Amino acid sequence: MKEGAEFLKVQSFLEDILILHGLRRNLAPILFEMFPYLNGQNQIIVNAFMKKELAKKAETSKGTIDNAILKMNEVGLLARIDRGTYTFHPVLYKINDLLKNESASIRITYTPEDRTFETE
Repeated sequence: MKEGAEFLKVQSFLEDILILHGLRRNLAPILFEMFPYLNGQNQIIVNAFMKKELAKKAETSKGTIDNAILKMNEVGLLARIDRGTYTFHPVLYKINDLLKNESASIRITYTPEDRTFETE
């Protein structure tokens, strides 16, 4: 993936979200490239064609795409609705604000058992 202006607007945000969820920040381009595939119900239909397209755009392999989706689902950044159908964690929709050159804020609440992420 070429480091386009749109990606650079959201890169730090996506990398921080990934790190806070225990994932590698180099998954940010894959996550970014998934957004155009959202349908009208804010769902992503993951099929072989989409994985191939993501791999090409993110300049990686289809296996890396499979692993990234699995890991993002495990930590809650993607929620599986049905086989091959996912939705994003609500905090990720803040990239729309960044793409419009607005600011984005999240709130992290820590408890002894867990932490939660909320948009403000």
